Amino acid sequence: IKPLKELADLEFLIVTWENPKKEEINHLKQFGNLNLFIYPKWRFIFNALRGFFSFRPFQTEMFYFKKVDRLFKKLIDNSSAIYVHTIRLGKYLENLNESDKNKILLDFNDSIAYHYLNFWKYYPLFFRPFFLYEGLKIKYYEKKMIKLLKNFSSVCKRDKEFILKGIDLNKEKNFYITGTNFRSIDNLETNKEIDENIITFMGNLTYYPNYEGISYFLKNIWPDISKNFPDLKLYIIGQGEKKLKNKFKNLKNIIFTGFLENPYQIIQRSLCFISPVRIGAGIQGKVIEAMSLGKLVIACANLEAIEGFINYNNILICKNNTKEEWVNLIRWVKENQDNVKMIEEKAKKFITENFSSKKVGQIYKIIFENLLRK
Repeated sequence: IKPLKELADLEFLIVTWENPKKEEINHLKQFGNLNLFIYPKWRFIFNALRGFFSFRPFQTEMFYFKKVDRLFKKLIDNSSAIYVHTIRLGKYLENLNESDKNKILLDFNDSIAYHYLNFWKYYPLFFRPFFLYEGLKIKYYEKKMIKLLKNFSSVCKRDKEFILKGIDLNKEKNFYITGTNFRSIDNLETNKEIDENIITFMGNLTYYPNYEGISYFLKNIWPDISKNFPDLKLYIIGQGEKKLKNKFKNLKNIIFTGFLENPYQIIQRSLCFISPVRIGAGIQGKVIEAMSLGKLVIACANLEAIEGFINYNNILICKNNTKEEWVNLIRWVKENQDNVKMIEEKAKKFITENFSSKKVGQIYKIIFENLLRK
């Protein structure tokens, strides 16, 4: 937000069912006027069900409210450039005139269609047809938005290529790669002594991809790791831990910490940080955050397809997510500490140079400088 404030006056329009914290509201208000619409969750569900047979995705129907649309149209008239944070708000963009379309930057973040169409099989059996159906609708809708608007962005090249598959982007259209930023952590301890018997995971466990990934890991991977390394402990950091804690109460050396204000001390002194999350497009925030601490990350996500993430250079990638592979990687980390230190140094350098708030902020600043010239 700060780099954009240097360019122009800002105004925010937010639609949500959550009640934001007072400090979050005050943070935004210091940068510009805030228009906040909070509706009960049932209104969003009703909107989605009402649009069941629409060609639009359920999520796009879910976030559409006429009152919000009226204000959005007024704000467009008085704005030189508009940032739309997600395709879920696409319905507000469908009936704009050409001059207003030129003002819009639609940020796909990561491709929701890529997420659903590649990972629907990891969701509970009952929900799989829904996610597959929704993925197909979103894929169609992402391409519709490309034809409709002129300026777009995503967090990585892989998602951009998926969205644009089969589409020739003409010279009038721009598609930017923004990356995703990590939160800078102050007062970190340096040269902290490593405990080789601790590995860590961090994530909100009420978010299904996190829950599914760590649940699969505990059921299918951890017993073999524990057998090979009986003193090794896994710290699972994040809120929403009760269900997993009850489900795996018989497993040894699993410590559920719940939400921690400062989880970074545990992560810093751990042998490594793991991300067994199997579901998701884009770039996992938890991965770049751990790498920014100078901590070795073992991830099972397909990060090699994302530019800059190089196996055994700045990250370790568990390509097949098998118990044998995880055991071998943990053993390699324990036995190759000199190599680990080099990987950690490269990881921190790579993340700092490419994903810092300053770096990502400057990319957005350049994008909006281009929009404001038009």
